[in-house]
Amino acid sequence: MKNNSKFMCVLSLTFLCSISSLLGCSKISDTIDNLNSKEASGDTNGAISLTFPINDERVHILKPRVLSYIYAMHEQAKDIENDYILHDFYVHAPDTEPRAGEVFSNDRDLIRIKDYTTSLIEEKSKVVTLAYDTKGIATGSTFNIKLGTKADLSDAKELSSNKNFVTVDNLLANTKYYWQVSYNDTKSEVASFITDDGFRMISNGGVANIRDMGGRPVYGGKHIKQGLIYRGGELVEEKYKDTKSGATHYKSMDTISKAYLQDELGIKLEIDFRGIEESNFMDKSALYDDKHKDIDYLHIPQMAGYDYIFNMNSETWEGVKDMFLAFKNANDKPVYFHCWGGADRTGTTGFLLGALLGMSYTDLIIDFELTSYSGNYRPHNIIDSKKIYRFPSLIAALLTLKKKNDSSSTYFAINKPISTIVEEILIDYAGLTSQDISDIRTNLLED
Repeated sequence: MKNNSKFMCVLSLTFLCSISSLLGCSKISDTIDNLNSKEASGDTNGAISLTFPINDERVHILKPRVLSYIYAMHEQAKDIENDYILHDFYVHAPDTEPRAGEVFSNDRDLIRIKDYTTSLIEEKSKVVTLAYDTKGIATGSTFNIKLGTKADLSDAKELSSNKNFVTVDNLLANTKYYWQVSYNDTKSEVASFITDDGFRMISNGGVANIRDMGGRPVYGGKHIKQGLIYRGGELVEEKYKDTKSGATHYKSMDTISKAYLQDELGIKLEIDFRGIEESNFMDKSALYDDKHKDIDYLHIPQMAGYDYIFNMNSETWEGVKDMFLAFKNANDKPVYFHCWGGADRTGTTGFLLGALLGMSYTDLIIDFELTSYSGNYRPHNIIDSKKIYRFPSLIAALLTLKKKNDSSSTYFAINKPISTIVEEILIDYAGLTSQDISDIRTNLLED
């Protein structure tokens, strides 16, 4: 019918032009051409309405199995009287070294990370779909989507799509987002949605096991700031072989994933726990290039994981001190710290940082075990002869470690917060000051 109508318009126009030059034939032709053009592009009487998420709806940014595991852990934690101290809820006597059993004896933990993982890699951020309905706008038109955290969209990033939806990932946790869709002069209303509280996994090509250390609630009601400190796997641009161990390190980072770390996450410091040969003799960040000469590199090649850290030499502890001072300045220089797979050395560092900032014992365990979704199974309740699953040994060390300058007492005491235990250890072993610790907490925590 539309084509017939256009045909009749042309016939009518020809007839009118032939009987009277006073009708302004050329102007009428231009007018109809403009109308036809608008009809083809869909400009006339267009309308855009946002359909999903529903306004102020809470959306998930973690994949279902990950979310189920965290939910189960948090539900279980409701039975814990004080989750900010080292307690016996998570101890599994058959799996735990005798020295830990001397302090802890109960086993009430029913959650096993192996029951919530599959052979599939589930470490990535969940994709969120933003959908909208368009009326009177031609199929295939390109829409502009603004997405930001301010109601006036002044901080919004702009996306485009020629479909009635767009997908986004790597959203901040516990954050209210605002969005609007437009096509030429036609705009939708501004709507909002709220993301899950807590943990934030990052999707970024082949780089494994990336997580934001921020977003977690801590003792006293504050939260760790997001977008400042990330933990993850190694950054490899070209495959190489470790000349010492013979192990092969495969390419994990291409130009797109590198640019995401540089520009989207804004990393300004890479902290590398790999050995010298293991890192292929790196002396600058894998993110450093001619356009990003402000990205620094801190190499701590003798960094250890689990209880092994308490046997590190003074030089390595000096590197740990430099690292925590860098954490203090992460507001200005966001940090990415890693080892090979982001599991053991990285997991232990994440535990110490999270504990220092006041995360609950349950959330510290969750953060450690989330590595299992990247293909590196890391439960909190197993010690084996191969010395892989060493998390219980770290907890045992925190329970039994003698004070460096007072062998008659331990850092642990009944009802002493984990944050205080770790603070004292970092002061004695790494040489941080009480003021350093205070500054780290002040700079990395928010209401």
